[in-house]
Amino acid sequence: MNLGTLVGLVLGTSFVGFAMYLSASAAGQTMMGYVDAVSFLIVLGGALSAVCIAYKLSDVLSILKSMGRLFKDDNFTLGDVVDDAVELATANRSGQLESQLDGTPSSMPFRMHMVKSGIQMIVDGSKLEDIEEILLNQEKFRYIREDINMNVMKKLGEYTPAFGMVGTLVGLVMMLYGMGAGESENMAAKLGLSMAVALITTLYGALFANFLFLPFADKLGNKNQNKKIESALCTEAVLLIAKKVHPITVRERLNAFIPRVQRKVED
Repeated sequence: MNLGTLVGLVLGTSFVGFAMYLSASAAGQTMMGYVDAVSFLIVLGGALSAVCIAYKLSDVLSILKSMGRLFKDDNFTLGDVVDDAVELATANRSGQLESQLDGTPSSMPFRMHMVKSGIQMIVDGSKLEDIEEILLNQEKFRYIREDINMNVMKKLGEYTPAFGMVGTLVGLVMMLYGMGAGESENMAAKLGLSMAVALITTLYGALFANFLFLPFADKLGNKNQNKKIESALCTEAVLLIAKKVHPITVRERLNAFIPRVQRKVED
């Protein structure tokens, strides 16, 4: 579980919700005053429709899968990947790489797909330059795919305030029509009520954008950058193993990819 995402959502909901409650109480209203189905449909429905126009439908639907990544942390560290690479390097120098490939690493619950794929190519006798090109291409297009997911989420954050303004304009148009047809003694009360309803769409647009979609987009972007470091580490590990570099050298070379506190030292 990614505690940062969870804590942010809980704190944001608590602080903003409590502030809205205090504001409603001071005006003698309930929290239901912030609820408006028409505004919700205009803001969220309009933003989703615009994103579907801007991107392929498959790219839009893929953000549903990306949402799960926002709340999950990897159950391993880059240091664990280094430990696995050292084990594989040791196995390769002793001629036991293929048997080691079928096992579970002692340092983590599973072997990274990129490492497993690269080691399988080594076992199959692929050329070093071919292995490097394949792994680099895998990382290149993985980054592009996940960057699209981030951009879709970012566009939702850009479109929701715009449709919030559209909803406000729709409400103002109806308010002005009502003013022209209404009775003058109730005009001030109707004006205030209509203006409040019209502004709810702007509120929805700002909340959806700045509390959900834009922070989620930044989170996906940060995860994609971290994954880029992880992929570079895995690629370097596979190439070093293919060259039958000594395990101690493998460990030291790979330590450069990870934070100092996670770096591995000789037992």
